[in-house]
Amino acid sequence: MVRIDVQGAGIEPFLDGDPFMSAFGAVFVIVPIIFVGIVVLIIVLAVVNARRLRSKGISPLATEAEIVADAVRGSAAQRSGVQPAARPAQTLEGRLAEIEQLHAAGKITSAERDAARASVLGTL
Repeated sequence: MVRIDVQGAGIEPFLDGDPFMSAFGAVFVIVPIIFVGIVVLIIVLAVVNARRLRSKGISPLATEAEIVADAVRGSAAQRSGVQPAARPAQTLEGRLAEIEQLHAAGKITSAERDAARASVLGTL
């Protein structure tokens, strides 16, 4: 039979009611709990970030520099098949008609209309 000596186990300071030792013991309980909580938080945030990146078609293992370089080159848009919409070139008459429509709708003043018309006509 194995006999356990409680006094030799080193727990008697926590049993005698010494406030310093009980606070010291509480630290040994609270600090690991906080540490485990922080580790769990880091893991949860990493998983959420990885899912968010994957849903946007970006590899979660890509470095930030790779992601920025892809965005600058526009390859991220090409990979997803999205092309930026090209604005069709308007004729001179179309641009002048658009200015007149804006003026008729009250979105621009007469002075703004005249300046816009001069700008359009000055591009000839």
